[in-house]
Order: sequence, then structure tokens, then C-alpha cells
Amino acid sequence: MGKLKLAVAGAAPYAGRLAECIRKNAPEYLEVASCLQAVQLPVFLEMLSPDILLYDKGAALPKQLPQHTVKILLADSKGCGDETGPFIFRYQQGPEILRQAFQIYEKESNKNLVCWCKTADLAMTAVYAPGGHELQLPFSLAYASLCGEEKKVLYLNLAEFTGMGQLFAEEEGENFSDLVYGIRHRKAKFQLCLQSVLHHAETFDYVQPPGSPQDLYEAQEEDVAVLLTLLREQTEYELVVWNCGTWNQAVAQVMEHSSSIICLTKENMFGKYRKAEFDQFLEKGKWKKLQEKIKCISLQAGLGGLIQEADLFAQLRNGEFGEQVKLAVG
Repeated sequence: MGKLKLAVAGAAPYAGRLAECIRKNAPEYLEVASCLQAVQLPVFLEMLSPDILLYDKGAALPKQLPQHTVKILLADSKGCGDETGPFIFRYQQGPEILRQAFQIYEKESNKNLVCWCKTADLAMTAVYAPGGHELQLPFSLAYASLCGEEKKVLYLNLAEFTGMGQLFAEEEGENFSDLVYGIRHRKAKFQLCLQSVLHHAETFDYVQPPGSPQDLYEAQEEDVAVLLTLLREQTEYELVVWNCGTWNQAVAQVMEHSSSIICLTKENMFGKYRKAEFDQFLEKGKWKKLQEKIKCISLQAGLGGLIQEADLFAQLRNGEFGEQVKLAVG
């Protein structure tokens, strides 16, 4: 999908402030522009040809607009009536106005968007380990556990054969595969789908990993996009921690929309080789933008002394390994 263009038109200074706020909170695929002078508006719209136009009552729109442009009124009251077409109550925070603008655009244009703003109330952290995956599960669980002490956290596992099922001693039951299947066929009942697969640890909620690695490879872009949107719109989680295994379409899509990516590396020779290959891969095309989100951490195992019968998370949060995780939580 190419960049979307959003224009804000109206009397200064409100339109200018709103455009700047939206620009700060916009996803990477959104280009934001503003026009504060009524006489310049026809030329501005002709040159920009926006996909979304936010305008207030003071903006004298030309009779002819680009056919694909979805225009949305910034209304002074919540009861504007249907004759105005789509509208958004203007006295809201910028990220909320942007979220509603995306929703209206999806409905009017019949296009799907992942409505993701950088300052949304739901943040995401992806954990990935190009240098070897044996510490990925304990690190990501400890990270979720520590973050869960201060905010509402959901843990999702996209790694195959991590040992998570054995660790939690869960009986056979519904897992991430069932969640994807559920939202694919019963999107309107997302809350029921989520509740059916949800488990609860001491400080966070989690979903068991997919029942088969094949389910990860077969997850469609639309499936992941819908899941990300529904998590944001229909849950109260403040943070989603993703344990990302082998690079595939689902992992790449999650990383694209994560606010931060923790990359676990190894200091040995082969760990450095794999990290160098990963860096070279990211330099290519669309993945280069992920580099600014990545925080690399070299972990020491420190797991040999774990006692299986004792509280696992208390052990992970404390001691040498826990201190390393706390540095990452920072």
C-alpha cells in the first residue's frame, strides 16, 4: 500500500495545530498537509489530491473534489445530522480524531487499514533473536511480567516449539491458531474469540502459541491487520508483547506496527555473523525503517539455577537474568 494523503483545511490556528498533532501521531504510511488560507484551497487540493480531507465550517470547499477524496467535517457539536455527511467532533485529542478519520475512510472507501498511531493507548513490543532463540522465551516472559506490574499486558507467542505449553503445563486447548481462525470467520464476535483462548499469569494475560508452525506461515496479511486493529479498538490492554520466532509474513507485519523491537544477540562468532546478516537484510528496501526501532541486547544465560517447582516469574524477575531484563524495560 502506498502512502495515504490526509489534508486539514480551515481557519488558523486550530487547523494548523490539529495538522501538526496528527503529523506527530501518524503512522509511516500517512502524509499530512494543511491549508489555512481559503483562497489557496482549490489549488492546494488539486495539487495534493488527498485521500482524506478534514475541514471545518470555515473552509469553502470547491464544488469539484478528487473523486477518491473522503471529506470529513470537523464539527462543533456531536449532533450535526446526516445531511453533513461524515463528521468528527472536533473537541477531542488529535490521536482520537485520527483514529476516527481512519475508521470513516475504511468505511467510505472499502479499503482496509491498520489504524495504528504512534501514541495510541496500545503499544507493542516485539522480541526477536537472530542470533539464537533459546533465551527468547524466558526474556519475553520476564519482560511481560515486569511490564505487567505497572500496566495491563497481553503476551502473544509467534515462535514455534518454544516449550511454552510445557512451561505452563496447560492442557490441550484453544491457542493462537484458533484466535486467527475466529477473527477470520467471526470478526463481529472478537471478544468471545479472545476470551476463549485467553489465559492468565500473575501480572499479564497470554495466549498459547499456534498449534502448528504451518498456521503461522498461512496467516494472511488481512488476518494480522484485523487482529491488530481489534486489539486496539476492543480491548483495554496498554501493551502487547510479541515473542517473534522465525521471520515470516506475520512476524514482519507485527514488527512494522510495533513501537519497539528488542533484538537478542550473542557475542560469539556465529552470533555476530547472524546479526550482521540480519542488518544487511534490514538495509534492503522496506525493512530499513525497522532499524530505528531496534534495541540490541546481549544476554547472559543465567538460567541454570532455575528451580522448576518454584515461582518461575519470581526467579526470572530477580537475580542476574532479571537485572538484564530490567535494563531492557528501562
